[in-house]
Amino acid sequence: MKIFSYIRSHAVLSSGIAIVAVISMIVAGRMANRNKVVDNSQLNVKKVSLVSVSDFRNNQSKVSADGIVESVSQVDLKSQISAPISVVNVSVGDSVSAGQTIAVLQNADIKAQLDQARAGLRLAQGQYTSTGVSLESSKKNAIETLRTSYIAADEIINIKITQSLYESTGNNPKISTFISDRKLSESIRDKYLNSKGMFLDWKRVIDSLTFESKDSEIESAIVLSRKNFNTINSLLDDMALAINDATKGTNDAGTFAIFLTWQDMIKDTRALANSTMRNLTGTESSISSSVAQTSSAQAIVRNLEAQFAKTVITSPISGKIASLPLRTGELAQPGQLIATVVGSGGLQIKAYASGEDFSRIKNGAKVLIQGKITGTVVNVAPSVNVINKKVEIKISVDDSNTNELVVGQNVTLSISTDEQLNNKNNNYSLPIQNVKIIPGDAFVYTLDSESKIVKNPVVLGKVQGDFVEIISGINPDMMIVTPVYEIEEGEKVVVQ
Repeated sequence: MKIFSYIRSHAVLSSGIAIVAVISMIVAGRMANRNKVVDNSQLNVKKVSLVSVSDFRNNQSKVSADGIVESVSQVDLKSQISAPISVVNVSVGDSVSAGQTIAVLQNADIKAQLDQARAGLRLAQGQYTSTGVSLESSKKNAIETLRTSYIAADEIINIKITQSLYESTGNNPKISTFISDRKLSESIRDKYLNSKGMFLDWKRVIDSLTFESKDSEIESAIVLSRKNFNTINSLLDDMALAINDATKGTNDAGTFAIFLTWQDMIKDTRALANSTMRNLTGTESSISSSVAQTSSAQAIVRNLEAQFAKTVITSPISGKIASLPLRTGELAQPGQLIATVVGSGGLQIKAYASGEDFSRIKNGAKVLIQGKITGTVVNVAPSVNVINKKVEIKISVDDSNTNELVVGQNVTLSISTDEQLNNKNNNYSLPIQNVKIIPGDAFVYTLDSESKIVKNPVVLGKVQGDFVEIISGINPDMMIVTPVYEIEEGEKVVVQ
């Protein structure tokens, strides 16, 4: 109450104090706004780069091209099927190792089919089918039949035929002594020797067979056995013909009886050979049927495994995830990018130049990237793309400091060629982004001691792609500003 009484008694003084307080607040507010303006102006200072004019002074022709920055070990993982994204296991910037799963497409239906197919394969391989025959039992029967066939052939050749054809037993003569046809005699001798010589390799093949042998190995042994028995049957045919000829030429009852004995031996031997051949044929058919069932089941499994593999996106290299354009639930189309993995190993440029410049671009040619970063052509496509009429070029980035290049960035390129220009005045060819062109005039910008923009008029010549010829107005000692867009003379900038 005393305060209010004091104010009423000193009204003039109180009013003065109030006015001073208001003025102080206004001044403080203006100073704060001024500081904000200063701060904002500092935030709006443009950043530029400086390049040396001397880099653009030469007597060589240039080829202009556009390119995109890549990692040397970069891979783009694309979908091969149409399916929604089921799982994404990584984020952009994550490190991944070779073989790591990046994403999984919806595959429940394929997995169910694959499980069913694998069960069918196991049935064909080991479990008995409705006929009671399995691949395992077919192998066992085939090996036993092959061994039996070898024993039968050994008995036919080395006992029965050898003893009757070339050896005399007791009072019985040899069949060979009654063969009058020389040609037939030579044929019998050759086939007999062939039959004797086939046993060593035959035994080696059969003895090597086990239940773990491949189907193809067993089938090859069956084919060999059938071939050998065909040789034996051909020998028996010749022997039967020789005995029939000898029978017709004798009237001696005792000799005729011996001939009949030989004919019975031939008949019994042929029956044994034919029986063995039938067993081999049946075995071959049985194992072929089992193999066919197994092969069919394996083909189904392999087909479904290939389809399933297309739904699991894995990284073939170690590196970092650079892009993941799709999210869980979104539909991936065939050929659509799922992820980009960037490995270590530096940067390169994939560029496309006009097909008309194909013959002018050579491996090893020097390249200027963005007007200031150096590179080298390391690969030129062997032909022009028939669709876009462009030639693909790979360029390695030479500069160790590539902080200004980012994977996925679009860049302009100037590729040197071996062609010499008639450039008596040593003119310059600058990237258009380094020249400010307005109707009727053109400038390049430099900086003064206070980092302010200085305008330098230039005279233009021919425009070649993304480069423009400068006839006059610059000298090799100049460091010019790039880029020149949205900057004006007298403006203060920051060099980065």
